[in-house]
Amino acid sequence: MLLTEEQINILKWKWIKVPYVNDTCIWCSACVAISPDVFTLNEEWKSVVLSRDSYEWLSVEDSIMACPVDCISWVE
Repeated sequence: MLLTEEQINILKWKWIKVPYVNDTCIWCSACVAISPDVFTLNEEWKSVVLSRDSYEWLSVEDSIMACPVDCISWVE
């Protein structure tokens, strides 16, 4: 299941950092290869964030660093 805006708001309310992928994604899928429990590609081949209770300990930082267009960041 993909992360919805409502889920993002709930996680932010609980002070949980949430990864965010902006519109500059070029579907290289590096983030999916590094963190398949966090990212997947949608029908437009853009990276999207999967719904999780927490993203701690899930290699999100590695995906952020590997993104060639810097389209992944944390939302707090």
